[in-house]
Order: sequence, then structure tokens, then C-alpha cells
Amino acid sequence: MGPRPARIIRSSLTKKGFVQIADSDHQAFQLHVNGKKVSVNTFYSHGAKECDDYILGRMAKQLRLSRAQLDDLIDCPLSAEAYIEMLKEKGEIKS
Repeated sequence: MGPRPARIIRSSLTKKGFVQIADSDHQAFQLHVNGKKVSVNTFYSHGAKECDDYILGRMAKQLRLSRAQLDDLIDCPLSAEAYIEMLKEKGEIKS
């Protein structure tokens, strides 16, 4: 897909259970499940208006997703529940 607006990414991540965390250089997000932090996080440059394919590829890796799955997470075909279940199946987070 091409570059994605940073505001859309930020909105999608927060709707899927990510919490924006303080970082002076980056927009940083950490996944929370049932109110608890888990070891899944991602970030992009604080001044970015758009995230290009390179950054999106890096974000996908940080989120333990393929690039296509990241697009689904952003565009909403991949729900928060399905994403969390994928992470559990991969052993990335505990049940």
C-alpha cells in the first residue's frame, strides 16, 4: 500500500488497545491487555506527517505482524481481539 498518514495510524493503534507513552523523539505506543502493559510496542518519528513503507515495515516487525497484517490492523479488518489472540498463539503474550 503506500505511505499512511500518521494521524490515522495513531488513531487506529489507540482504538486497538495501544497507549501512547511519553517519548521526546518519537510517537511511542505500548499495547495494554486487560489494563496491563505487555511487551509489544512500536514508534515512529515525532514530526512525521506520514509513515512510508520502510517505517511501516519496521512497525510491522515491532508489532509481530506481516506488512499486510499491519495494514489490516490500521484499516480495521483485524480487530483488537483477533490481534491479541494472534499474539497469544505466537507466544508473544501470556493468556
